Amino acid sequence: MKVKVDQPYTLAELKTKLESAFPEYTFKFRGPKVLVIGHGKVGGAQIVGEKQGRVNLVEGFPTMGGQMLFMLSVLLLGILIPFIVYLTAFKPKQVKVRDAVANFIREEYGTGAIKKQTANDLLDEAVTV
Repeated sequence: MKVKVDQPYTLAELKTKLESAFPEYTFKFRGPKVLVIGHGKVGGAQIVGEKQGRVNLVEGFPTMGGQMLFMLSVLLLGILIPFIVYLTAFKPKQVKVRDAVANFIREEYGTGAIKKQTANDLLDEAVTV
């Protein structure tokens, strides 16, 4: 996910702000250009690189061991079974972490958080018009 930002940032500065905003998450660098955000052993996201005007935020496993274990299951069980397990068990937790961090970055550096519309909000708008 690409998050547009108006202000310049560095990963080190972003890490300290995220640590104060999300004490339940773990933050660590994987190399000089990747900041890994973890929530447990499954839910996580990665901020890749320092681009001017945007932040590249990708959901994924927060540990190398989790990534390797998932790839081993793909090799042993084929593609279909691990893919279904990934979409039902792992992906929702990763997207939750990614969206929380993206909304924080939008509030701090960008134009503000995006409010998700629910089905009821859409129905209320259709009725009032």
